[in-house]
Amino acid sequence: MNEIALQIHSLPYLPQILTLVAAMLTALFVITVVGRLMAYTGPASSRALADYTGQTRPASPVEQFGAWLERKSPSLADRLSMKNHLRWLELTGDAPSSAMLLGQATLFFLVFMSLGALTKNAGFVALAFIAAAYPYIRVRSRANAMRSRVDRSLPDLAALISAEMAAGNPPDKALRRAAAWGGPLAAIVQRAVQQSTASGLPLFSRERMEGALVRTVSRYDLTSLQSFIRQLDLAARKGSAGPEQMQRLAHTMILTHKERALREAEKLDGQLAVPAVLFFFLPFLIFILAPMMYPVLAILGD
Repeated sequence: MNEIALQIHSLPYLPQILTLVAAMLTALFVITVVGRLMAYTGPASSRALADYTGQTRPASPVEQFGAWLERKSPSLADRLSMKNHLRWLELTGDAPSSAMLLGQATLFFLVFMSLGALTKNAGFVALAFIAAAYPYIRVRSRANAMRSRVDRSLPDLAALISAEMAAGNPPDKALRRAAAWGGPLAAIVQRAVQQSTASGLPLFSRERMEGALVRTVSRYDLTSLQSFIRQLDLAARKGSAGPEQMQRLAHTMILTHKERALREAEKLDGQLAVPAVLFFFLPFLIFILAPMMYPVLAILGD
C-alpha cells in the first residue's frame, strides 16, 4: 500500500489536479449556501409582516446591488433579464427578480476572482465565470421543469373541460372551474380569467377580437400549450358542436402524450448509458487501474 501511495503522489500534475477538484467542490458548496442565504436575506419579522399584509417584501442588499447595476448598464441588464424564464416561475410565486439574479452573479464573480488573485490560482478564474452563470442556469433549469410540468398537465385539463362541457356547462364556466384545479397550468388559466374580468375582454375570441385566454397564453413560450389553447378557443365558438369537438381533442391529446411517454421510456436505457460510464466505470479506471499501470508506463518510458 505504501508503494501504491508513493506512486500516486509521484504522478505528474496530481497536486494541481487535486487542488482544482477541491476548489470546484468548495465553489459548489459556497454557491449553494450563499444562494440559500441570499434567497432569505432580510429580517424574519419584516418577511413575515410582508407576507401577512400582502405587500412586497423589502429588497435585500443583494437585490439593491443588482438594481444599481441595472441602472448603470441597462443594455446588459436587458440581455440578462431572462423574462421568459422568470414568467414561468411566477406561476408558483417563487421567482427571483432580474435584479437579484444580476446581483448574485456579480457577487459570485467578484468573490472567486478575488480568491484567484489572493491564491494566484488560475482555476478560480475559470470558476468565477461558472459561478456567475450559476444563478441563470438554475433559473433556466427550474423554468424548463415548469414547462414540462405544464405540458404533462394538458391532457388532464382537456379531459376536465371536456367533461364539464359534456355535462351542459358553457365553455367559459368550464374554464373557470378548471382554474380552481390547482397547479401551474391552472394558474395560467386563472390569470386569463382575471384579465377577462378586469378588462371586460371576452374570455374566448370573437370574430376578429382575440380573447383573453389566447392573449395570456401567448406570453408563455410553450408550443403544445399554445396549440391546445387555440383549439380550445375554436371549440368554444362551435356552439352545440363544441362538446363533441372538445371530446375529440381531449382523446387525441391523451393518445399523443401516451405515445410520447412510451417513446421516451424506450430511449431511457440509452440515455442512462453515458452517465453510468462517467460516474461508475471512469472513476474505477482512474483510481484503480491508473496506479497499477504506472510502473509499466515508467518501464516503457525508460
